[in-house]
Amino acid sequence: MTAGRLGMELTGALKFRALAVAAMALAAIALADRAAFAAEKLSPLGVWLGISDSGEKGHVKIYECGDKLCGKLVWSSKPESLDLNNPDESKRDKILIGQDILVGLEPDGENFWDGGRLYDATTGKTWNCNITVLPGNDKLKIRGYWGISLFGQSRVWDRVKQE
Repeated sequence: MTAGRLGMELTGALKFRALAVAAMALAAIALADRAAFAAEKLSPLGVWLGISDSGEKGHVKIYECGDKLCGKLVWSSKPESLDLNNPDESKRDKILIGQDILVGLEPDGENFWDGGRLYDATTGKTWNCNITVLPGNDKLKIRGYWGISLFGQSRVWDRVKQE
């Protein structure tokens, strides 16, 4: 083998090794970023904006109630709305603001709470529900369902920025 050819083979091997080292460094950075992202603890606590099918807007404050989470309607685009569709007739003359509409959500993995109940004042029905805080911590996916989660509907609420 000639010296020139040996030099070319060594240069090629060194280039390959340099590329391999660079690829490993990039992979390590990507894994570190992913681990940091995965470790990010997203919180559903706070105030969220929901919009009903009819276009009414409401702010729901999610808070700890014992070892579970609950959510109370704290603002509405129709502040004088009564709970007219409540199946309990004694509650139909009550204003909706201040009422819990989410109860009993329990942590079930990272950024997911399940086992809750969601009250829909527009129909007077109560649904099973779960919530997921989406990456970025400013969107909340809420799913109401009957029986199993497959038979339901999801909405995305936006976090209300507190000043």
